[in-house]
Amino acid sequence: MRYYNKLLILAIVMGTLSGCSTSSSTDTSTSTTDEVILSTDTNTSATDDTTTDTNDSIQTQKDAKSINPSGWYMRVVAKATDDNDKVYTHNSAGVFGELDESSDSLDRHDIPAKGSAILQVRFINPNLDKDTQYYSDYHSYKQDTTKESWGIVIINDDSNIDLSDAKLNLDIQNLKNIYKINGKYKEVTSLDTTKRDSLNIVDIDNQKVYTYQELINTDLSMDDKHSREFRVVLGDVTQEDMESWTTTDTQAKLVKQFKVVNSTKGFGQPPE
Repeated sequence: MRYYNKLLILAIVMGTLSGCSTSSSTDTSTSTTDEVILSTDTNTSATDDTTTDTNDSIQTQKDAKSINPSGWYMRVVAKATDDNDKVYTHNSAGVFGELDESSDSLDRHDIPAKGSAILQVRFINPNLDKDTQYYSDYHSYKQDTTKESWGIVIINDDSNIDLSDAKLNLDIQNLKNIYKINGKYKEVTSLDTTKRDSLNIVDIDNQKVYTYQELINTDLSMDDKHSREFRVVLGDVTQEDMESWTTTDTQAKLVKQFKVVNSTKGFGQPPE
């Protein structure tokens, strides 16, 4: 039971329809764009320019330099804009990275995705259950990593809101280093953008490759689909990285809604 409760630390990544809130633009211009945030975590910001206070051992990036990290993660943020200029953002899913206590196969840090979704970022991985999508995908931590890749699908699976013809924008927030202090995971946002800037993002559906800087300046779309597939590649892109990992079963694998449990802990920290 104790382990199960700890797993719920990451339940904030599981966006549900009941967690939607709608806000109008505060811009004083004539824009009437509405934005719907598909998130239940009020402690999670879509920006990443601050350091997460962890405990007395790690308060700043300077303190963290004296301690070897146990891994790292980044977070994908997806926004879809419909024909009425309403923006749907799911900004609490899409955690990928490396962790000392993770493996490249299925482990407790890979959280299965559950339920339908207006808009969600999910992971697919041929080394995990091929018919299951995940809210997070941690690989084993390799400090000298030269090549890693993570499969991503952007899902719109809601009978009331059809985003198949929506504009799509993707972003990747900056790296957070993970530390294990006194048996608990802590995180500090890195000011070094080298790893993020070295990412290549593959649009599997359209066979295009973007650098991170190109990605954030590119207007994508859902391409009349309810599931768009991408690959995040750390390192050089090969032909193998251009191949799809999805199957009909993978796209259809949606199980009953998972109850979101609020957490006061930082977003994205793996279960202990």
